[in-house]
Amino acid sequence: MVYVSESLHKRKLDKEKINIKTIYLEDGIEVERNTDGSIDDTIKDGRRIRKEYYLNNELKEIETDFDSRLKYTFIEAENSDKKYTCKNCGMTDKLKEFDAGCPYCGTYYNLDFSNKNNKKKIYYDRLLRNKSYRMMTVMLDAFFCFITAILIYNRVSESIAAYEWYKLFIVIVLEAFILFFVLYRVNGLILLKPYKKYKDKENQKQRAFWAQSGLDKVAFINNFNYEVRKYYYNKKDVIDFDILDFDSVKDYYIRDDRYIEVEAYIRVVKFDEEFTSSYKRRRFTFMYNKNCLSKKKMTCYNCGSVISKSNAKCKKCNADIKYYQEWILI
Repeated sequence: MVYVSESLHKRKLDKEKINIKTIYLEDGIEVERNTDGSIDDTIKDGRRIRKEYYLNNELKEIETDFDSRLKYTFIEAENSDKKYTCKNCGMTDKLKEFDAGCPYCGTYYNLDFSNKNNKKKIYYDRLLRNKSYRMMTVMLDAFFCFITAILIYNRVSESIAAYEWYKLFIVIVLEAFILFFVLYRVNGLILLKPYKKYKDKENQKQRAFWAQSGLDKVAFINNFNYEVRKYYYNKKDVIDFDILDFDSVKDYYIRDDRYIEVEAYIRVVKFDEEFTSSYKRRRFTFMYNKNCLSKKKMTCYNCGSVISKSNAKCKKCNADIKYYQEWILI
């Protein structure tokens, strides 16, 4: 049983004749998987390094920004009776039952999250993509060009002919373009060290959080990816989604319920005649599911009816059954 968001995503790609080729680095070797099924290499603990978006077999877009701490392992079903447990929902069954992904949640790959520090280049690239940084560069550029214009005006305003002012205008416009490029790159290098220092400090806080929380980090990362991916794939024009960074994570209680709030940096790729990538910082809240795992009888959180682990929805009220997952997006 493939979850509705996965089958919907596949139908969208097939309808638009889109193939997404994802390149992974595993033990120094590049391997790939394609959404059209043309090449599906076996991947264990591979790190995403590139995505190529094809429309009618023609390359249209390439993305290279990924979180190097995320490691992907695809479930390779064998004709085996040995037990396997899905890291996303906790379902345990014979490995041969996972031929089309997890029989319960449909997940066909698992995520792990290492504590490896990102390299300087990753932070540099992300700094340059930041909207606030670009706006700051534009403001600095405008300021320097304004000062230049005033200095030129004070020197030549009385001697220059009126019809020659357009030449100065062109010169200042060219200066603006050149100066923006210089400031954009040079300021990025100047700000890189403090920015990386700040991000390393935030990453250290996250490591401390997971060490002290007593929670299963791998289960949460898989639940996070599963829930947020489902959220975006059910949007009409979204054809891809990636986690690029976890900026912060904290937990809190409301009465007896435990919550985790995550601020994440994500990329959403849309298709409407052409591909567009948007980079967003979003805050997501997850609630711990007290009824998850190992209960012989489970009840629907919506109507209280007894439900079966093998069904995706409650037969009485049609609510989604998520009782295998530890964390649910709210």
